[in-house]
Amino acid sequence: MRTSLESRLRQRLSEGEYLFPDYDGYCVANVPETALSLLADGFERRLPDDALEGVDTDVDNVVLFLLDGFGYEHWKRHCGVHPLLERFSTAGTVAPLTSVYPSETAAALTTINTGSSPVEHGLLGWFQYLESAGEIVETLPFRTLEGDPLADVSPSSAASELFTGSSIYERAERAGIDTYTLQPAEFVDSGYTRATTAGATRVGYDSATDLALSIRRALEESATPASVYAYEPTIDTVSHAEGTGTERYRQHLEAILERLHYELVERLDSDLAERTLLVVTADHGIVDTAPDENVVMSDWESWPALRETFRRDEGGEPRLPTGSPRNVHFHVRPDRLQEARRIVDSNLDGQTFTREEALERGLFGPGEPSALFDRRCGDLLAVHRNRGLWWSEMDSIGMHGGLTDGEMLVPLAAARLDAL
Repeated sequence: MRTSLESRLRQRLSEGEYLFPDYDGYCVANVPETALSLLADGFERRLPDDALEGVDTDVDNVVLFLLDGFGYEHWKRHCGVHPLLERFSTAGTVAPLTSVYPSETAAALTTINTGSSPVEHGLLGWFQYLESAGEIVETLPFRTLEGDPLADVSPSSAASELFTGSSIYERAERAGIDTYTLQPAEFVDSGYTRATTAGATRVGYDSATDLALSIRRALEESATPASVYAYEPTIDTVSHAEGTGTERYRQHLEAILERLHYELVERLDSDLAERTLLVVTADHGIVDTAPDENVVMSDWESWPALRETFRRDEGGEPRLPTGSPRNVHFHVRPDRLQEARRIVDSNLDGQTFTREEALERGLFGPGEPSALFDRRCGDLLAVHRNRGLWWSEMDSIGMHGGLTDGEMLVPLAAARLDAL
């Protein structure tokens, strides 16, 4: 474990209890192009040169395995229990990276699959206002807040409206890299997946066993050089429902790691293993909350006054906050911004930023703000210190999206398969 690097990151990026993204350095946003740069030229948004220190990167294939929600703190907690995690420390490297802001699946996966920062791609949370539907929607499932598919409710809406940018796999294909993306079968053909993985061969899977087998087969069937991106969401799903300390969490993690070890370390042809780098990372970590301590803003005595400061939608109704309970975007009338901030600050155990403050400190990353970002980003942002903050009831225990080190630090583990 790169403990000295962890200490440097914490010292450089921490402000009180908050840890900010390191977009120009050790950030998960730079992992995809780092991986692809090992196979071809033309990928410049890379990690610092020492990120893969001690790892033989003279390879023909790279597997990027993304374990949704498995943050750096969780890696440290479990590395002594699972042989595969421990082997990375002795046979390769395990280093801390930061997530992006918001430390959310929607924002981070879009960055990973497009190479664009959140300020560029504009997908800033799980809950976003979709103009074509005229309402706040759940983004990646592409459904209404009531759970109805947008394809039924708003047939004119398209998943391509969720973000600005193009798939990184189209660039990889043009560079001569054979690319595969492995996703759960239930959404491998969703509009969002098709848009963010265009140019790659998409493969759906049904279980941890099927996923590990599919990775091995992709390596065996691919041309050289090859990039295989595998996305595993189970840890995140379990964490939301139960938190990160349950037996179900531990058993799912064990099943994922055991099958990965079996297919890629035990069964893969030795010559292919020698030419393949395995990289494991996460989009974000998780903070466990106490549901009865999460904050429902509509219960505030000052909620009616706060609502009066909100911008109005086309029907003249106040535009409710978007983002997520750990990344709240208030859409406020320009002349009421300071009033709104006073109300939120007086009720919040956390930190607020105006849009201008967030942009000035690069909270959403480098690059020019896209038109979609300009429409989506709140005029006022709020991050609770360690609890959920939303305008309706919340039933999740594990949450993410904010700026605690548990959410913001993710692992970068890398080793050649023959060394594992």
